[in-house]
Amino acid sequence: LLDTITSSGSTITVPTGKTLAITDAGNLTIGGTAITSGALGTISKTAAYTILAADFTGKSALYVFVNAAAGTDTETVITLPAASAFGTCAIHVVSSTAHGSGNKVTIKNSSAVEQYTLYKKGDHCEFVSDATNIFRTGNEFTTISFLIASSGNEGYAGNTYHRCFLHSYLTHSNVGTSWHTTNDEFTAPFDGQVSASFTDNSYSGSSSANPVLYRDTGGGFVAFKGVVGGAAGSASTNSATWVFEVSATDKIRPYYYNNTTGAEGLFGNAAGTASMFSMHYIRRY
Repeated sequence: LLDTITSSGSTITVPTGKTLAITDAGNLTIGGTAITSGALGTISKTAAYTILAADFTGKSALYVFVNAAAGTDTETVITLPAASAFGTCAIHVVSSTAHGSGNKVTIKNSSAVEQYTLYKKGDHCEFVSDATNIFRTGNEFTTISFLIASSGNEGYAGNTYHRCFLHSYLTHSNVGTSWHTTNDEFTAPFDGQVSASFTDNSYSGSSSANPVLYRDTGGGFVAFKGVVGGAAGSASTNSATWVFEVSATDKIRPYYYNNTTGAEGLFGNAAGTASMFSMHYIRRY
């Protein structure tokens, strides 16, 4: 019986027209790992996991399905292999199940640096490697969003801009905790493109609004969306939607202009269906 192939050279060549046939599935191995039929591999995880060579050797794609349903405010870390290890396989990490409250799936490289984070069922990201660096292909989606609404009236002095949503508001949703309820502002967790929507109904029914966003990129808050200005009785925009780019740690606050001479402000109700402010990531850079 032949247990070892020997050769005077460094390469064993199967000649043209000849086939190397392995009778039993899984009996061809590379580095001790069996090469199985099919180019797609799948594994499912419910806890932190480091992807192994055995998971993807012989595959052109590996899907890692992660169930983050258990617990609350729990981080499940999926660690990618070193860039040198998976140059011929695309790795997809997918959140497969509705998350427990506050749970997230953090994908890190082999140096424990965050590469992408998943916050809701269906969030996903694909990675490839050139054997030196790891890249996101753009086949990805993550849910980062919030919606808050006034639950009580907020009154302001006349003919001035006022920061709003400082009290008496409901947090309808806050996926990825980008809205900070302690400092009442949006803080960008990642570089990316976002969409913001602001509806500032007045509690008297007059057209006294004019929504504006202020942003702090490190040098203090300045108005960057909407028009700061107006006079008593001037026309109101009342609501606005903007799409813009943010850098990680940018802070954004909503402001309201009272263009009447008397006290006026946001209309709020217990159901949180009046004045609202929301934002969501369209994509992460």
